[in-house]
Amino acid sequence: MNGGAPPPRATVLTGGGVVALVLLAAIARPGAGVSPFVVQVAELALAGGAAYLLDDAAAQLTTVTPRGVWRRRVRGLTGGGAVLAGAWAVVLLVLAWQASRPPLVATSGELGVLCLSSLAAAAVLFRRGDPQPGVRVAPVVVLSGVTLIIAGSMVRLTISLPWDVSGPTAVRVAWCVSGLVAVVVLAWASRDPAGRSSLLARVAGPPAMSSPPF
Repeated sequence: MNGGAPPPRATVLTGGGVVALVLLAAIARPGAGVSPFVVQVAELALAGGAAYLLDDAAAQLTTVTPRGVWRRRVRGLTGGGAVLAGAWAVVLLVLAWQASRPPLVATSGELGVLCLSSLAAAAVLFRRGDPQPGVRVAPVVVLSGVTLIIAGSMVRLTISLPWDVSGPTAVRVAWCVSGLVAVVVLAWASRDPAGRSSLLARVAGPPAMSSPPF
């Protein structure tokens, strides 16, 4: 195996669609800036695109060898990560052009946590036997995220990371904890079943030979 397939087409299309969405929003209202809601939707879409990075249509063949999911999907993960990072960089450039770029650390950190959470959910489904979990995870990430944003604005509840220093500290702590939980779940779900079985077999040693009957 040489690191798996290239970046999933869905991830590439997602990156291009996000850039087109933000660019369209900037052109539609020149000089007015891009609304925070559009930026948040762009983050959710990119996070949804990250869910496709673990898709492996040949999982039934590749998981019988003792190689972890990261080694099997390194090419797709690297290329897909570059696509998502490049799309986000273009989004930030468009926002800077419109003089509406949000704080880099807050929004990029928020996007990182969303992508980690999306990958963790996809890894759990992949471990449970779904070879292409992105199809199930990506829509849930986008739809649930948009729902929470709208609901939060209706009840005046801050959900996303604040764009200024006056925002509540509890929100930042919650996002940090969410990112840590996502990393732990991702590390657990990415353990290779074939590799673990091979290790147990080596520890147990070869089966004992029964004595021939006399």
